[in-house]
Order: sequence, then structure tokens, then C-alpha cells
Amino acid sequence: MFRSLDNRILAITRKDCDAREFSQLVSSEGGKTIALPTIDIIPKEPKVIEELLESINEKNYDYCVFMSSQAVIVLFELADKINKTEQIIHTLNSRNVIAIGPKTRDSLIHNRINVKFIPENYSSKGLYELFSKMDLVNKRIIIPRSSTLNEFTSKFLSNLEIDIDQIFLYTIRTAKPTDVWKDFVLLLEQAKIDAIIFTSASSVRAFLEIMKNLQSIFLLKRVKSVISIGPLTSKELRRRSISYYESKEHTIKGTFELAKSLLY
Repeated sequence: MFRSLDNRILAITRKDCDAREFSQLVSSEGGKTIALPTIDIIPKEPKVIEELLESINEKNYDYCVFMSSQAVIVLFELADKINKTEQIIHTLNSRNVIAIGPKTRDSLIHNRINVKFIPENYSSKGLYELFSKMDLVNKRIIIPRSSTLNEFTSKFLSNLEIDIDQIFLYTIRTAKPTDVWKDFVLLLEQAKIDAIIFTSASSVRAFLEIMKNLQSIFLLKRVKSVISIGPLTSKELRRRSISYYESKEHTIKGTFELAKSLLY
């Protein structure tokens, strides 16, 4: 039986353990996935959990916003280290919790957190649109997140003129290339990579840094399709003068469906 991705090879800028959903979808259509680890997550010291709890209780935030499932994972890993898991659950469930998309929502629910809102458009822009429709006068918002500069917090939120604080749970750094990168470069040389899926702006930056270090950045032009998961990722690709397609639904499933339509 014909499958739309038979003999196709797709790369995604995620570690193998984080690319399982995409890999399963691609495999179901006869394709193969190469998971490229582009960034390493460096959690802060566990005391940041105590700082978060203290801040939420003292400043009485109305909303807590999670902009990635990674932030949720790090939050609970750190809380577990200092036996603060139940306290985190109780505290978050006493506020209105907002998840940027389905994966982040599912990660929160898995950890027994009630999710009050999720934007229609699963992106920073969608979150901005959601906030624009809400009555946030005299409301306070806290965002536990990565310390990486993010246009959403530096530009979009400032336009709303609402009281928003951030607390940094982790930093990121460019990953060191593993053997999978050597295999990837070899396939690039043979023009056998049908698509690359970029899953964040930081993964674009890290990918290009790794490729530059491998002296293989010129091979990117041999990829048939470059796919962006959402607006901020797209902006970073444009900034690097890389042509791309952006998935309509800003999820892993959305990038998969776009890849199918492009490579059919």
C-alpha cells in the first residue's frame, strides 16, 4: 500500500526522546526520522522553586503562564529534588494556569495541574491575542521559563501594558554534535534529506552554529523543504535568509501534516 512518505527522510531539531511523536507519525507514513539534538537544557538550582513559591504567594499573581512543555518538565524535576512537588501543585491550582499549546497543556495535566486557558493559535502570537481579549486590569501574571531572550516577553507583552513578571527555571546552550550529526551531514551531501523541521528559534540558531562548526552549513541548500513550527521560528529563519514553509497549526502534528503535503 502506498504511503505518502515512503523512502523519505525528515530531520527534526529535537533529541530522540523529544522527537518520538514526530518519529511515530513519519514512520506511520513510511518515512524515516533523524532527530538532531541542537540544544542542551541547563536547569537552575532547586532553590528557584522556593523563590517561585514565595513570589506567587507574596505578590498574589492571578495567572501563571507556561510557554513550553520543557518549562513544565524542569519545574517538576526541580520541585521533586527538594520535596516541593505537592506545594507546587497546590499553589498553581490556586491560580489561573495558561498553557501555550496542547503539548504544554498535556504536560501540566500529567502533573495534576488544572489548565484554565489555551490560545486558539498555539504560539506566542496566539497567547498575545488571548491576553488582548481578557480583562487584565489590575491583574498580575508570572511566567516560569527559559532565560533565553524571547520576543514575546520583550515586545508583545510590553504592548499590552500589563503587570508581568518572569522567573527563569533554566538556560540553554548549543549541544555538542554527536554521531547522528555525522550521519545527517553525509545524507545532506547526497541530497537525501527531504525536509528539516525547526521547532524553535533557539534551535535554528543552534543548528546553524553546529553546521558552521562542522563546516557544512553550505549543504543546507540541498534540503528539499525547510519547515517552521511557528511565527518566532519563522522570523529567525527569515533573519538568516532561509526559505521556509510555516505550519498552519503550530504543533508537531502540524509540521508533520505540512511535510506530507509538500513531499507527496
